[in-house]
Amino acid sequence: MQPTGVQLSSSLPLKWQIKDSFSTEELADWMHGNIVVLQALASLESFTKESDTESRIDHNVARLEAKIDLTLKLVGELLRRQTPLPVAVPIVLSSAAIAWQSTQNVAPQTKGVVWLYLSPRLPWPLMLPVEIIGSQDGKVRAKLTHMSEEAQEWLDRALFRHHRRAVHARAR
Repeated sequence: MQPTGVQLSSSLPLKWQIKDSFSTEELADWMHGNIVVLQALASLESFTKESDTESRIDHNVARLEAKIDLTLKLVGELLRRQTPLPVAVPIVLSSAAIAWQSTQNVAPQTKGVVWLYLSPRLPWPLMLPVEIIGSQDGKVRAKLTHMSEEAQEWLDRALFRHHRRAVHARAR
């Protein structure tokens, strides 16, 4: 199964670990964290876009957003120094699946968790519970499992934003 639909194809820091089961509390914590990361990424991306048309933004709001952006950058740098990011690998992420390059062969139906770092501006990963679909020729394919409705919605939005930017860039 290849990821289908709107996709993010990139080289991103990724870590994978086998995990046989997930507690309800663990999944709820991961999904809440995923929502926070995806909302922060959306906010940072929209701020970057709006900064070009700052005349339309209230000056005080723009200053506040700049301070928040700087704080996130500083906190991110502190985290990066304490815990280096995993190695970036080629990935393809869709709404329902993820594929990544790996030196490991993983048996189908193996369950685990993927830590995926979407942006260097946010050193917090998405925590994606997965089930391996297949592993061949250095490429692991997995379906996303246990995604909350809200986390799934925010993931879909992020994928669509990426797709829209890619289409716009090709049209230039």
